[in-house]
Amino acid sequence: MSSIYNTIPESKLRHLYEQRGWSLRDIGRKYDCDTGVIVRAFRKHGIQMRHPTAALSLDADDLRALYRGRKLSTYKIAARYGCDPKTVYRYLKLNSIATRPRKRISLNKKVLSTLYLNKKLSLSEIARQNGYSAPGILKKLRQHGIERRSISETSTKHQKSDFIGGKKEKAYMVGFRVGDLGIRKKKNLIYVSSGTTKVAQSELIQNLFHSYGPVWIGKKDKRGAWNVSSSLNTSFSFLLPKHKHIPKWILKSNSYFFSFLAGYTDAEGNIYISDGRAKFRLRSYDKGILRDIHTSLRSKGIGNLFGLVSNAGTDERGVKHNKDCWSVTINERRAISRLFMILLPLLRHQKRKEDAVAAMANVTNRLPQ
Repeated sequence: MSSIYNTIPESKLRHLYEQRGWSLRDIGRKYDCDTGVIVRAFRKHGIQMRHPTAALSLDADDLRALYRGRKLSTYKIAARYGCDPKTVYRYLKLNSIATRPRKRISLNKKVLSTLYLNKKLSLSEIARQNGYSAPGILKKLRQHGIERRSISETSTKHQKSDFIGGKKEKAYMVGFRVGDLGIRKKKNLIYVSSGTTKVAQSELIQNLFHSYGPVWIGKKDKRGAWNVSSSLNTSFSFLLPKHKHIPKWILKSNSYFFSFLAGYTDAEGNIYISDGRAKFRLRSYDKGILRDIHTSLRSKGIGNLFGLVSNAGTDERGVKHNKDCWSVTINERRAISRLFMILLPLLRHQKRKEDAVAAMANVTNRLPQ
């Protein structure tokens, strides 16, 4: 796998650090790596660091609000600040913030063995069910001398978190998955992968999953594409099906439908201006998905065209199509205006958002005043 400083452009690092004022910890969290890796990237590119030896300082009021007000654990607070839970605990004491009694794990060896070895639950699943932390469960395994499963070694090294989004977030991820993600399950892990030549697509995938599990970026292949992959726990099993039609629970809700459409557009969409007119197009082999999008948009008063683009086989340009290629297109200015009034706030792909803004400006100028 390629090191982070070989996959993030120097200009991106400078933009985040020098122009937007992000800290090393902020950048490390964005790209799911240790701050030491970011430091090495800075040295490689000759980026001057601000007070590189400055000590970490945690605001007392923020700590009190998180720990006493929101009842977050020292582990969750540490994740926010990019530090060790022991550091958080020390600052709680320094600021005279009363700490809650430490929750000792009462699971005996028999119960823990049943959950871990017989039921094959992950550390995070055992922790969630019993109100503990995954690192605490790992420590208890060691105390009881329970041998870890090989797959759990991987899960422990790269901590996984459960999916915490609502149905709108789930609908977006399902749409993006259908359009662009390869998904497979191996034992108790869900593996996500995508090949892309676009930095914006790579960043989107990282932003979607880095808070749930590690994200890796491979070296560029001969086409100039790199593979972006992540491993997640079984709370992401909803991504496993490769749907041929939009799930009914999504179609029943306008909110869920447009979240799904945003995810699918971020993966497969093309928003552009041709001959002075903004246009929106989805093109793929997913006939059932595109037909559902076509029908749903029409039912919501957004006119669009659905049709066959090319048959399976090799076209006159020598491009090979494994299946029939289909498309949904919107050309009429009022339809585009209505679509992006809803869709623009839901898009996450940087290029798609920029193109949608340009499309909105185009149709606004063309609509009667």
